[in-house]
Amino acid sequence: MIRTLLEARGKFPRPIDRPSPPLDPARQYERYAGFHVVRLAGDPYAMGWQHGALLKDAIARGPLPAFSKYVARMVELSAPGSASAIVAKVANEAMWRSVGRTIAAHFPEDAREAIEGLAQGADLDREELWRAVTMPETYLFGIGAYLTATRPFMAPRLSVPTFGCTSAVAWGAATADGRMLHARNFDYQGVGKWDAEPVIAFHRPDDGQRYVSVTSAGVLMGGITAMNEAGLSLVVHQHLASVDFDVKGTPIGIAGDRIMRFAETLDDAKKLLDEHVPNGSWTYLVTSEREQAVLCYELTAKRRHAFRPAGPTFGYSNIYLAAPLDGIEAHLYPAQWRHNTGRYHRANALLEAKRGALTADDLAAILGDTGSTACRFQDGISCLVTVASVVFDARDGVVWAAEGRAPTANHPFHAFSLKSEAPAPRLGTLRGGAEKDPREIEAFEAYVDAHVAHFDRDDLPRARELLAKATEVAPGQWVFSFVAGLASLLAGDVEQAEVYLARTARLRHEEGSRRASLALWQGRVHDLRGRRTEALRSYREALLGPPPIAKAARAGLKEAYEWKPFSIEWNFGDVIAP
Repeated sequence: MIRTLLEARGKFPRPIDRPSPPLDPARQYERYAGFHVVRLAGDPYAMGWQHGALLKDAIARGPLPAFSKYVARMVELSAPGSASAIVAKVANEAMWRSVGRTIAAHFPEDAREAIEGLAQGADLDREELWRAVTMPETYLFGIGAYLTATRPFMAPRLSVPTFGCTSAVAWGAATADGRMLHARNFDYQGVGKWDAEPVIAFHRPDDGQRYVSVTSAGVLMGGITAMNEAGLSLVVHQHLASVDFDVKGTPIGIAGDRIMRFAETLDDAKKLLDEHVPNGSWTYLVTSEREQAVLCYELTAKRRHAFRPAGPTFGYSNIYLAAPLDGIEAHLYPAQWRHNTGRYHRANALLEAKRGALTADDLAAILGDTGSTACRFQDGISCLVTVASVVFDARDGVVWAAEGRAPTANHPFHAFSLKSEAPAPRLGTLRGGAEKDPREIEAFEAYVDAHVAHFDRDDLPRARELLAKATEVAPGQWVFSFVAGLASLLAGDVEQAEVYLARTARLRHEEGSRRASLALWQGRVHDLRGRRTEALRSYREALLGPPPIAKAARAGLKEAYEWKPFSIEWNFGDVIAP
């Protein structure tokens, strides 16, 4: 993979010069319940142009500007220190000129036309747009290159969220009336941006059938979260820790969009995916109302396996289930892997608990689930990076989409009809995910805001204020208190860090790896306070933790800790490489 990085010679796609397509904003755009509702028609260029022209202002506030700089931000926070911004700029430019441009050069013609239409319709800088569009694969390349070179138990020092997604599907005898219901949380980068400008896009392509996608301003096509008029729904799940990557493969979103346009059955969908070679590692989950069946297609750039779950329920997260893909996912770090597996088991348990009586509202409640234990970060399905949440009912051609901020699953879901290409308020709203303890929701939203303040704005003082609020509203949440201690230490406030970490210790997390991580940081605070005896005691306790924690603890036993910058991983509340 490193050789691929050095040898890649991507050619930047040439612009497309075409007349502006017809546009009727009064008919093609409306605002409803916080959503941009757009109706797009024509060839790929025309639909991209219409998307851009209708949503020009929203695109500037949405995820694309952040995506274009995301790799640089990842590098900057992964290598904290005075020179991090310079290192990030150089690394980002190198990744773009080699990997990003190569990925861009291998976009199929129809996808390239749509992107060029978007650029012209919204009057966007083409290079910045292409940097944003290729970010998901460039990001995966960076992770995969490190894993290939080192094969670690744990990932490098990443402060960015290691995200995931959750699906819950029920059909036939599992639902109250036999219909196929497909619920999905989309967990991804862009908190405060993707969820700030949500889009319901109705597509009428010149070639293919009609479909609806749930997306964000500037994110084209229907290959991520969508449903077509043949009764197929489709979502994708990312596998961050897989080492397989092909820089000359096809980026995410394109195969799914073709399924929405051309597939009428699961066999059709499978044939299209059989021909697809992705850049990175993904799972396509496709459901068919007419067939009352599910296709789970797991694939990497080098391996693949498709199967149909027996049902009548199926939950999925971000771990490969098929035997042919066993052993290719690296263990990033305990909290991340535990949460991936925890969400998988939790979704399936919740589906089983109401099997035979499941409704769309029940599936919305699964998406909004906050976990089975006292710790929200063990197996809670509603996550910090849940930027979109939907429930598909393909029998009636309806998608319910959750309004509001991340985690979106804890807000009401509004109905939109593919048949009428419009909001469907007569169908009511789903409130299952919103019916949680309001103080628990308030505390978690304060934690989400703290992440945004720190990651997006470098505003650590504001992040600390919001963490203080989270710990006050939900004093029993271990991770809120622990991260508040880490943030205080990162700010150089050793005294307040000690207070928060002592409070965290009194809560006593059920997971030994969490307790070992806490002991390590308590030992470091003791060192900084000049209490070497107490520090040694904490380091000895931390030796019981996973390899990176134990390694750091051994270093602490040999030599007293001296403060240095470190990175907080917010999604699971930890420091990946301490």
